[in-house]
Amino acid sequence: MLQTAAFTDLRNYIKGRIGSAQYRVGTTWYNATIVESIITADGIVRIKCQIAPGAACTIAEVRLMSTASEVWLKKTVSVVIDSASTNLLQWFDFNVTESEVS
Repeated sequence: MLQTAAFTDLRNYIKGRIGSAQYRVGTTWYNATIVESIITADGIVRIKCQIAPGAACTIAEVRLMSTASEVWLKKTVSVVIDSASTNLLQWFDFNVTESEVS
């Protein structure tokens, strides 16, 4: 069974390897801002990113990139940003657990 040190190392690895966030409008990718990268009290790695397109649009996809510029996570969305909206806060939770396979 994994010990506490292993879970801590895995969580810190995930947290440290997320390098950037992006969102897609149409076929174009734009950079988003990672505003928080934490490990919660219950051990979840939480990455929060702020998407501020500056104009009305429909966001179709959000992704997290590694520090090596590889796609680590992508999520299809359909979020309409209208002229009254200023930004979108999107977050991703990584829950590191262990399970036995028999």
